[in-house]
Amino acid sequence: MTVSWEQIAVFCLISAILALVLRQYRPEFSMLISMACGIAALLFLLEGIGEIRQELERMLAATMLPSELLTVVFKGLGICVLGEFAGQLCRDAGESAIALKVELAGRTALLLLALPLFYQLLQTVSQLLSAVG
Repeated sequence: MTVSWEQIAVFCLISAILALVLRQYRPEFSMLISMACGIAALLFLLEGIGEIRQELERMLAATMLPSELLTVVFKGLGICVLGEFAGQLCRDAGESAIALKVELAGRTALLLLALPLFYQLLQTVSQLLSAVG
């Protein structure tokens, strides 16, 4: 079953209204609804991410670039999405300081993931410069 972005938006809007109403009476349930809505929206979006992956694989196959690049791109995408999601959940819970630390950890993990690619890029540039000079 394919879920459209409009359906996800309506689902999130209904969840937000329900969380807002419950916040007056049971704030802990309001937070749980918010978390569940976010997780459900991410799960709905996984199908779209699969389609993006297939298209990127097709484009990468038409080039001479190594297929490991796609793995790095999707790991990076996962780090970004999870870091942002966790940070927003922390903010929703009123923990802005923790949210900043979670997002910083995500950025650091992304940098660590990209370091081998950066090293390969530097090696390629060095080889090109030595071939020219």
